[in-house]
Amino acid sequence: MVYPNFPALIRSGPVLAFSLLSMSVQADWTDARCDIYPGGEDRASAVVPCVFSQRQGYINIDRSDGVSYDLSPRDDRPGNFKDQNGQDVYRKSGPGKDGLIFQFPAETVYVYWDTAGLPGTADADNSEPGVAECGKKEPDCKTGL
Repeated sequence: MVYPNFPALIRSGPVLAFSLLSMSVQADWTDARCDIYPGGEDRASAVVPCVFSQRQGYINIDRSDGVSYDLSPRDDRPGNFKDQNGQDVYRKSGPGKDGLIFQFPAETVYVYWDTAGLPGTADADNSEPGVAECGKKEPDCKTGL
């Protein structure tokens, strides 16, 4: 069978290939809330908006206060990463479908998909305590989620 538009198809091949390739390397990202716990502390020192992105096992967390984390998978072990400074970082179990926990050498970062409870939002101004007032060792404390 002869295709009358075959030359046009050949000319569009590189464009199609580039489009498919660019779709495969895009990262998934979402706005999130990051609760920052200094090492050994059971109270958050900061609650900030952040952007969480993930692609092919690599994770980026960009906090609104200018701090960024670039995590690379380590040794084919799920949940083990190296940060941009070569430090070990571990993903911990915790909030389940509500978010993720990353333990860094000097702090632990809780990433919540629900941005409710961020400072300055109506949810943060209600009378229920938010994560900033709850210690992570207090299982019955309301977290605003």
